[in-house]
Amino acid sequence: MTRRLGLVLGLGALVAAAGASCDKGTTVTAPTLSARCSASPSSGAAPLSVAFGLDVAGAQGSFSVAVAYGDGTQGSDPARAHVYAAPGTYSASFNVTTASQSARCSVPVSVGGTPAASPSPANQAPVPVYKTVPAASGATLTGKAPFTIEFNLCPSSDPDADRLYFKMDLDGDGVFEYHGATGADCRHEAIYAAGTYAPRICVTDVDCSTWPACEGLPQLHPFLCRTYTVVANP
Repeated sequence: MTRRLGLVLGLGALVAAAGASCDKGTTVTAPTLSARCSASPSSGAAPLSVAFGLDVAGAQGSFSVAVAYGDGTQGSDPARAHVYAAPGTYSASFNVTTASQSARCSVPVSVGGTPAASPSPANQAPVPVYKTVPAASGATLTGKAPFTIEFNLCPSSDPDADRLYFKMDLDGDGVFEYHGATGADCRHEAIYAAGTYAPRICVTDVDCSTWPACEGLPQLHPFLCRTYTVVANP
């Protein structure tokens, strides 16, 4: 009998002790919602693609995000990159909302002007090759009349692969008897009677893909010419 009473009393003491440590008036406060955002890169030249980061703390349950990129466009996916097309200074903001709280953060984005395109390499002049048959001694050709000479510019080339345009004044009177941009225009033959002549042969590059459209000669460089002295002896 004494042992059972002791057990009852022991249990009562434990219940009393537990009741003494329980505070029924304690209020549990929900954590405060907060948001922190970032941009990468935060500056650059237009068009600039920016990836955003959003860290949310204190959210109890689900939450939604409304994004305003600062250039008049909105979104709801904070992980989605955004392209700023025009130069300017923007403030991208993120509004986070739960059932009972909301938080907001913003990050600046600076977009500069579009960088100038790299200048294209300057167009290069053609590389002329002046050939004669018979071969000239310097710029002089001497022979017995009737003296036949072939003038040949066909080996000439252009570093930019532009089309070449040829003209030839074979009697030296200042009038170019031959001109054109075909393979038949780069080589001609002349027969000289007794006398002295100053034939002139020239080549340039042209901005033209077809003949006879090149007749207007939209040349890219001045003509590169060579004048010969032809002496046809009697």
